[in-house]
Amino acid sequence: MNDGIKIVITHQDNKGLIGVQSPDCDPILHTFEGDLEAGLGRVPGIVGEARQLWETNPQFPKCETPLPSQAAPAQAPGRTAKPAAANRTQPMF
Repeated sequence: MNDGIKIVITHQDNKGLIGVQSPDCDPILHTFEGDLEAGLGRVPGIVGEARQLWETNPQFPKCETPLPSQAAPAQAPGRTAKPAAANRTQPMF
């Protein structure tokens, strides 16, 4: 794991998000409520937590299952689309 980290903080309307990222590691995101100073006080703990997590699991496992087909789904046996009912009203004119 590379020691370089990137910390991003967004804050608006007394709510914020702290993101921590390191090369070849998945980012860690935390939300907080309060002023910016409250969020800044949480940064060292979040960075420490991220580094501990990255020591054992730097990245989430990649999905190895095949992606679902993008083709239209097959109709279940015995369930065919019924034609629209014929208009049985008589024209008035």
